[in-house]
Amino acid sequence: MTPDMASALHAFDKTIIFYPSFRRAFSQIQNAIENTQTLGRPVCALLSAPSGLGKSTLLNYFRTLHQPDDVREDGVYTRMPVIYCEVPAQATVKGLITNILRMLINRTPGGTREKLTHQLVTCLITAGVKVIFLDEIQRLCVTAGENVRVDSLAWIVSLLNTLRIPIILSGTEECINIRDNNRAFARRYPYLVELNNFHYSEGPDSEFYSMLQKLDSSMYQLTPLGLGAHLNDRAIASALYVATNGNIGTLRLIISDALKYCLNRNGTMSLTANDFLIATEYIDLPERLSATNPFTLSYSELKEIINEKDGDPDE
Repeated sequence: MTPDMASALHAFDKTIIFYPSFRRAFSQIQNAIENTQTLGRPVCALLSAPSGLGKSTLLNYFRTLHQPDDVREDGVYTRMPVIYCEVPAQATVKGLITNILRMLINRTPGGTREKLTHQLVTCLITAGVKVIFLDEIQRLCVTAGENVRVDSLAWIVSLLNTLRIPIILSGTEECINIRDNNRAFARRYPYLVELNNFHYSEGPDSEFYSMLQKLDSSMYQLTPLGLGAHLNDRAIASALYVATNGNIGTLRLIISDALKYCLNRNGTMSLTANDFLIATEYIDLPERLSATNPFTLSYSELKEIINEKDGDPDE
């Protein structure tokens, strides 16, 4: 693959599609940030979504949106208006505090949880932090047995009360009900943001087809493709759905791999159904709706599978 083709493929992979549910999630989080900053009290957002539905993509987009170009050094402290931190596996409150402090002071701090919390607050204020994003929050707030760690929720509430800046939380679907376990936490997180797998529909208002159309336009604009298959072709779209059960992360991986095979092929670069067939052969598809590779099935066979799973989709 030439450097230009590799660059085009990378650009396509980084393209963010604001389909309706994603845009709604963006708006809810933006409202939480703006309202917390305007009102001077925490009215934050909790983002809950299964793996592969764009949680980290959305949070990273916010990080670039709110991060100024000049992150400057003031003595030993870095001026850092936005912090994004992925909660480590098997995290404790003390471990999370330690991780964030490492980002701020470039060394590993020591002391009790109370002492570290006080140091964290001081460093966040000194660094001029305006927004905090904590990803994979289920690792801190939900145990392996899916019991909620109420003490962790209470610590977040205390930190919010002290800082009075937006702390946006993001985690898997395990987090969707954690607000039920602490009334003070629930009051400070009135925005519940959810992302889910797509439902299949071919109607004019289909979110699934709208997303595919936007991806398709981006793909043909960014890469040197000639005439060929389109993502919103019914046969391609239905096979993608059966392969992924509407999970956008897996769906985009299939498309990227199919595009890579096409761009690496000698001769005319026309995307074909066979490129998708090859891509799905080499990707683990835990949510697939058929034992057979979907790109070997007819459109009527694919529709039958979808009907069994979702009921009769809109025509």
